[in-house]
Amino acid sequence: MKVQPFTADLAGAVKEFNARLRAGGADPELLFPEFQDRQGLEERLLMVDEDAVRGAFILQHQDFWLGKERTSIAHFRLPLSEGIVNRKYANVGMQLVREALRRQPRLFALGMGGRHRPLPRLLEAMKWQVWDVPFYFFVNRPARFLHGIRALRTTWWRRAALDTAAFSGLGWIGACLWNLVGSKTAPAIENAETIKSFSPWANELWNSCTDSYSFLAVRDSATLSLRYPDGSARFHRKVLRRNGRAAGWFVALDTAMRDHRQFGNLRVGTIADVFARPQDATAVIQAAARFLRAQDVDVIISNQMHAAWGDGLRAAGFLQAPSNFALAVSLSLKEFCGDGRGIHMNRGDGDGPIHL
Repeated sequence: MKVQPFTADLAGAVKEFNARLRAGGADPELLFPEFQDRQGLEERLLMVDEDAVRGAFILQHQDFWLGKERTSIAHFRLPLSEGIVNRKYANVGMQLVREALRRQPRLFALGMGGRHRPLPRLLEAMKWQVWDVPFYFFVNRPARFLHGIRALRTTWWRRAALDTAAFSGLGWIGACLWNLVGSKTAPAIENAETIKSFSPWANELWNSCTDSYSFLAVRDSATLSLRYPDGSARFHRKVLRRNGRAAGWFVALDTAMRDHRQFGNLRVGTIADVFARPQDATAVIQAAARFLRAQDVDVIISNQMHAAWGDGLRAAGFLQAPSNFALAVSLSLKEFCGDGRGIHMNRGDGDGPIHL
């Protein structure tokens, strides 16, 4: 088998590869794109056995801040092996990882369904460092949440218990508790202001915050304008100022789910991306939570790895639950990550806030 770039003549073989994965019971959301990347933002690579595709992965190159330097590393995306449905190709997964490392030793993988899934287990066995990116949630409309949260309504007795709780006055109690914790916003930061795009002020904030983190994706004006483009109604962009200067920002989503396997038909607010100095994290999180509560979403969620942002979420009344979002870094990146405390990683990284 050989690894080669996705070219137009292999489109049919990729479709057949995906069809074999589906027929074997693979997750239907984890299929390889059946077309070339025409924007040139990533490398789509295939492992080919004669005329058949047996594996595939994507390298998405992007700039990161690694302690004291800005450098290009790569997101190891969507590695797929026919070995998940046919044991004849069980070694393809490891070959994909080795080939990706040969092309770019500084790799990270993100999401992956959580640390318990096959890919993070394989990476850990290959001496990568793997962490959970903690998951937090706040129930804004308890009755609707308890009736609609599919991730919890998995048995008849759970459904009965949740339906009973929906009528127990939990909503009133929850609102009172949030008002108690949500009143602690730092008074030195002004209210959140809607922005259409990330103008040069984002560069000034970026430059003032980098020394506070050891490992994070570049969040300057040019990068943010590509990730959260002007004119996209999907992203709610807000900046917080102190004495007229930007002190932090957040990007939030307000999504009406449709038959989602975890959230059903709930209206989900997501604090997808945030940035500020760690000491301003609580103020930014509380501003984002206030905004989404005012949108009348049913539940607010966020994945945040850095301790300061986790503290901010807890201060805003969020609870922590098991995470299905994990970060893995290759051996060449371990030295920059240390024990993980300096890493700033959330749903705005990697593929961005997909499936939300």
